[in-house]
Amino acid sequence: MKILFWADGFWPRLGGIETQGVEFIYAMQERGHECRVMAQKDHPDWKDEETYRGIPVRRFDFNAVIGKRDLKLIHSIQNYLESILQEFRPDIIHLNGGIGGSAFVFLLLMKLFQVPLVFTAHAPYLCEGKFPPLIEKIAASMGQIGCVSDWVLEEMKKHLPLQAHKLKRIYNGLPQPQSLPTALSFSPPILLAFGRLSKEKGFDTAIRAFSLLKQSGSNGQLVIAGGGPERLRLEQLVQELSLTDSVHFTGVLSEEEVERRFNQATLVIVPSRSESFGLVILEAMQRGRPVIASRIEGVPEVISDGESGLLVPMDDPAAFCRAIQILLNDPQRAIQMGNQGRKRAEQFTIHQNAVHYEQLYENLILG
Repeated sequence: MKILFWADGFWPRLGGIETQGVEFIYAMQERGHECRVMAQKDHPDWKDEETYRGIPVRRFDFNAVIGKRDLKLIHSIQNYLESILQEFRPDIIHLNGGIGGSAFVFLLLMKLFQVPLVFTAHAPYLCEGKFPPLIEKIAASMGQIGCVSDWVLEEMKKHLPLQAHKLKRIYNGLPQPQSLPTALSFSPPILLAFGRLSKEKGFDTAIRAFSLLKQSGSNGQLVIAGGGPERLRLEQLVQELSLTDSVHFTGVLSEEEVERRFNQATLVIVPSRSESFGLVILEAMQRGRPVIASRIEGVPEVISDGESGLLVPMDDPAAFCRAIQILLNDPQRAIQMGNQGRKRAEQFTIHQNAVHYEQLYENLILG
């Protein structure tokens, strides 16, 4: 089967959706399918065209079509698309996410597509409680729509009832780590908050919770791993709370460094304000790390509260602090919770994710 995978976010952009996309394509290629990727080009120094892990990737600045109304770029994208449709002849075109210029251009050029279309919805995409017209049009044109959690599926059903028959919950997944996790260390405890440093990820809540923990006399350390637009504001908050000696910003990490940071962590903190699934949670559980996360959206589908992690109210530093203290004061419970998390993570594999989409593709192609 030949798959044209159309994505807003893809490597070298880093994030949950991007990681899932790369691993999904890699898994599909291992299953014998041929894949090509069209993706957003965020930076001028990114190559227009290259092969990553055996995945051919072609990048365009889709956002410029909206922001700059670049008609020349539209023609360039259309010419490339016409050539790849003729030369590659995909059996399926898969839109991964429905945001930004990539979704707009996808809809704009949809008249060129003569094969079944599949959409992965990573969120309900609501704007002030309503579906944007762009998403409504995209959903209407799709043969099938995969939703990354039951929460996303139910929200999509609620706001797009005419498309309910197309919706199918297909959980995200990741490959299993190649090495066994290290034992949890409590001397000193290291708390890890990992992901894109953006407002919806709630890292300010983690910092405030950590400040309360330090006031109680803890000798713990907080590691904030990742890059993003909120870093300067978060660094300023750390200074205001006099935490510069015990809060460490790593910046963007390599795959090897990500593995090392998870294995150093005693606990993983996920204080998100929006999280349709939570790949960071899955990464932590795979490595036997107990997770403390906001009780929001799709997160309770991944964490079994009290067994594989602890769920607390969003934007509540005191509640996060109390949950951290519970586990630091009871290392045996933290270790057991990490072990339960590893078992639960086995339900969310990249294999099951790929198999479900493979079946969905085949059903569409066979009619």
